[in-house]
Amino acid sequence: MEFTGNGTPIRRGLGGTSVIKWSPTGDYFFSGKFDGTFYLWETNTWTSEPWSSASGFVTGATWDPDGRMVLLAFSTSSKLGSIHFASKPPSLDAHLLPVDLPEIISLTGSQGIEKIAWDASGERLAVSYKGGDDIYKGLIAIYDTRRNPLISASLIGFIRGPGDNPKPIAFSFHDKFKQGPLLSVCWSSGFCCTYPLLFRS
Repeated sequence: MEFTGNGTPIRRGLGGTSVIKWSPTGDYFFSGKFDGTFYLWETNTWTSEPWSSASGFVTGATWDPDGRMVLLAFSTSSKLGSIHFASKPPSLDAHLLPVDLPEIISLTGSQGIEKIAWDASGERLAVSYKGGDDIYKGLIAIYDTRRNPLISASLIGFIRGPGDNPKPIAFSFHDKFKQGPLLSVCWSSGFCCTYPLLFRS
């Protein structure tokens, strides 16, 4: 395999990386580290702004369709964080706000969020979580999300995988499916399944 073109070396802020994520417009690049710090990069001049978290390290990051906000999951929190940019690229002026998902603890009895995925329309959010009681263990929670202008989330329901004691290993939305959100999940039981989460008109 041969690669052509020139790479752009980034010499700071990426050691011990837990997650990286491009914004859909390519104007920003997010990187999180295992020590709880994370960086927002603007890709015009490759300058960055460091942030830190008291809720553990970033386990998941997902951008809204316009690349103006990013949702974050943290290793020791049952809440998400949302970073909102105050002005257009290449500005790094941004604010970090909490996004409550109260059902993650009150309903499931879990110990926090594990992975997240946000569909390309910005209207469906998939969340996996640690632990949970006998009924809710190993499920994926599906939320309806609104951006007006802050992010709010309302629980729609849960997805249970096939097989014996399934847990979600990895999941992702199909970004180009025209009929609505399409979620694919690989389960610990060996199955990979696709779930249409279509909108009702």
